[in-house]
Amino acid sequence: MIKFYLVLFVIVSGCASSSIKKNNSNESLTKFAYANCLMWYFESKNYGIDDIRAISGGIVETSNVSFDKFQEIALFIKDYDPSLETKQNIDKKLLRCFHLEQSEKLKAIIAK
Repeated sequence: MIKFYLVLFVIVSGCASSSIKKNNSNESLTKFAYANCLMWYFESKNYGIDDIRAISGGIVETSNVSFDKFQEIALFIKDYDPSLETKQNIDKKLLRCFHLEQSEKLKAIIAK
């Protein structure tokens, strides 16, 4: 009976660990997407991007996700141009960074 509970514990722990890793990966990719979006905006305004680039790089370095996935997100973000309406004269390159969660394509990239 103890063996049964031990095996059950190992299986449940393995499943939970896998789920936690997936959630951590998704969180890293989402944070990277936001940082990358802000980096493209800062660059378009000729603002210093060293700090935001360091943040993006740190996310990549500490993640267990492949570099190719981060590159795919960066390329998507660079060309991301949602249809956004604003009552103020807000730069849409900045505004888009606050609407990334609405992008089904980005969700699909992160989920795969």
